[in-house]
Amino acid sequence: MTTTSRLPLLLGLCSTLLLGCAGEPTSLRHVDAFNKAPQPLSISSSAAKQALAQAPSCCPSVRDFQFTPIPANFSGNVIIDRTAPAFEFDSGKSFFRAFALPQTSRSFEIRLYSQAGDTVLAPNAMLLNGNLQITRLLGKDDFTFVPAQGLKGDSMDARLRVDRLYLDNAGNEAYLVLYTSDEQMAGSTTIEHPAKAYARARGTEPPNIADPVAQHAAEGIIKMVIIEDQAAGQLANTYVPPRSIGQEMGNTVPAIPAPPVQPETKAFYRQAIDAALANRDLEKALRLADEAARVGDESAKTYLLEKVQIK
Repeated sequence: MTTTSRLPLLLGLCSTLLLGCAGEPTSLRHVDAFNKAPQPLSISSSAAKQALAQAPSCCPSVRDFQFTPIPANFSGNVIIDRTAPAFEFDSGKSFFRAFALPQTSRSFEIRLYSQAGDTVLAPNAMLLNGNLQITRLLGKDDFTFVPAQGLKGDSMDARLRVDRLYLDNAGNEAYLVLYTSDEQMAGSTTIEHPAKAYARARGTEPPNIADPVAQHAAEGIIKMVIIEDQAAGQLANTYVPPRSIGQEMGNTVPAIPAPPVQPETKAFYRQAIDAALANRDLEKALRLADEAARVGDESAKTYLLEKVQIK
């Protein structure tokens, strides 16, 4: 049994995601749950790299990507292959897929599983805020190889949380880009032989046979699952990320000048800070002051400091 054949039947429960960078916007296309399950990509690593080298860059910058909206509690397959747009990231040219994250969800987890067979796409992930400024970059140190377990096949996995205190905050993480890099494509991943995994599961001595090696490729399938928090109000794990300093990406999106802060916005944050202090919740008051600063109201921190000193 080849490592490719071990990819899980659970793929049949997933959706297929396809989108482009230019032209007409594309939407989520759902497949039949049992009869049209997407098959693992059987590709040549060298052929995929050659196709990538010949592919033109789709867009002048990240801000020109076309982001496909995905719903809360989404589960589906992201197919990154030569039909996807290509872009010259600072880490190297890559095929990619770009998504707009659920807009009405306060807190959710994103789980990514890059399926490993004869080859595997070693992923990179980029998160951007509402102003298309990079907030987080995930790479080889963030994706971990996890052997097959139950219906889950061999894969390179990562989990990340997105938390939003106020949905209309432009500092919220709002976009996700999945791609790979030159460094990732130069590597490989050793996969435990199925016979060894079977022996381990039975508690017997694993056979002395070589483990297969999955070469990192420019194409692959990443299963993406979004799990929305069910806690009331979804306020238990609030987090608005600071903007990255930016040394990671040479082609980061230029900063967009923030619009003037409206008096109503300032009044809202001051009332919210007062209410938090009245409830003796200094942590929430500090979080509100930080969030106000991210939307341009720098004076909110001074206001909080003065209120605390008065008390």
